[in-house]
Amino acid sequence: MQLTSARSRWTWIAGASIAVLTATVLLGPTMRPSTATSHWDAPATTLNKQIDATDLYAFTSPERQDTVTIVANYIPFQAPHKPYQFDTDARYEVHIDNTGTGKAAVTYRWTFANKGLPVPSFVRKREHKAGPLDSLVEQSYTLTRLRDGKSETLVRNGYAAPTDMGALATPNYPALRHKAVVDLPGGGKVFTGTAADPFYSDNHAVNLLRFGLPFFPVKTGVPLNVSSLALQLPKSELALGGDPARNPVIGVWTTASRKSSGLLGSGSADYKQVSRLGNPNFNEVIIPLKQRDHFNTLRPDGDESGNLVVPATLDPDQAKVVAQQAGVTAPPAPRKDLEQIYLTGLTTRADGPIKQDLNSHLLNQDTPGVAKAEELRLNMSTPLATAPDKYGILKGDAQGYPNGRRLIDDVVTVNLRMLLGEPAGRGAPGLIAEDNPAFLLKPITGSFPYLALPVTATG
Repeated sequence: MQLTSARSRWTWIAGASIAVLTATVLLGPTMRPSTATSHWDAPATTLNKQIDATDLYAFTSPERQDTVTIVANYIPFQAPHKPYQFDTDARYEVHIDNTGTGKAAVTYRWTFANKGLPVPSFVRKREHKAGPLDSLVEQSYTLTRLRDGKSETLVRNGYAAPTDMGALATPNYPALRHKAVVDLPGGGKVFTGTAADPFYSDNHAVNLLRFGLPFFPVKTGVPLNVSSLALQLPKSELALGGDPARNPVIGVWTTASRKSSGLLGSGSADYKQVSRLGNPNFNEVIIPLKQRDHFNTLRPDGDESGNLVVPATLDPDQAKVVAQQAGVTAPPAPRKDLEQIYLTGLTTRADGPIKQDLNSHLLNQDTPGVAKAEELRLNMSTPLATAPDKYGILKGDAQGYPNGRRLIDDVVTVNLRMLLGEPAGRGAPGLIAEDNPAFLLKPITGSFPYLALPVTATG
């Protein structure tokens, strides 16, 4: 049994490595898809990129501090000038837990429909397509808010910014981006469409964290695109009781559910959840390989009662693998520090080893207790950092990851160092060099949705 498990693990690593090498050869020396966090988090999503959530971000909007911006990216590694579309048989959702129960108090749901003209065969290379052979370049969407047992349509026939297909097919791309930013009732905004992948990190950190293997310490962005779902929402719309001053902490996660009766997972009779993302790197680092597809079908409110998420967090195998490679000693199980980081949030009001009031739902005045549930937790009352640091909590920047996640946060390095014991203990702070700053391939913008235009688009 152990031999089979080891063989499966190394088969997965070898497959991922071959895929990385192939992509590097095909797309040039700057292509480093192994730098992605959750771009390839489980076998099923690796093979089905339309429902593969790459990254989730949640942060106070810098220019509208009474709002929170949430960005959920899907469909990784999009090559320039190739058509990619959201799955028209799927629901893409962003969930907000403001009670600490692991249950969604508010859900924002996108569904998509194709529009426009068929893609000519000369631009529809099968190895890059994301939809059926006759998929269309442009899509429209419906955005629905589910709250208090009611469903409200916020956007109908919304415009999704298409793939940048070049100046002839998609001229004046900045105008398409502008068209895709839509005002919502109540003072919010939504953006849906293609953007440059904002993820970046140190490849040495990525390969240590994910595979327990050393790599050259190259820091780079991902020179490809993703499909983005972005919301800018009033904090009063997200907070428990509509009062962000009294109840500032929320938990966020994103899911994709596909319309198919043959799929396993939670959801309605017609749709089954096949993808889930809260904290970056959680599934591919904390959850054992053969359980990662199963994790993608689970909801946070079942994490505590199930026999997967909590045990895996308290004693992650990858911590021992990484520690051995790094030449340090991994903290002993049970890892109550990781439980705080990923499952409960940080507060001095509980008995965890990290003594900091940061982002636990217990900081809400109307929350009597919290369930252990894997979510990206954000304290909406944390002031904006005057000098943001990409290492977040590890450098004393309380607004940075894991208190939500900003577009500038180097979450791979932070997760690697937390896996080895920071900030509860000393860990291995010098493992990843800090004197060679990581960078975004294209800089983020100063206003919503903050994401850069697709990598080949200008303006």
